[in-house]
Amino acid sequence: MQEFVFKMTAYSHADRVKCNDFLKYSRIQKIIRRGDDLFDMLPEEYSFKELIKKMRPIPASASVVHLPSSLVENAEKFKFLLPGGCNHLAE
Repeated sequence: MQEFVFKMTAYSHADRVKCNDFLKYSRIQKIIRRGDDLFDMLPEEYSFKELIKKMRPIPASASVVHLPSSLVENAEKFKFLLPGGCNHLAE
């Protein structure tokens, strides 16, 4: 989680952190597990049709089909990002 906070506050992203709540571990974890944008930004798309498609809710899934292989291979290290992972992190 420290790496996420570091990246979010790095020079190129610091302007997107609108308030300190954005850096809470529990918020970051929840946002990542939902697949939402950490900075509450709309997706960058080229048409309204694609934008609307992105805004539709995505059903929750326990499948790992669309996850990066490195995440699946290191599931124990990153279990807080996976379905059924730990929901309680120290702030």
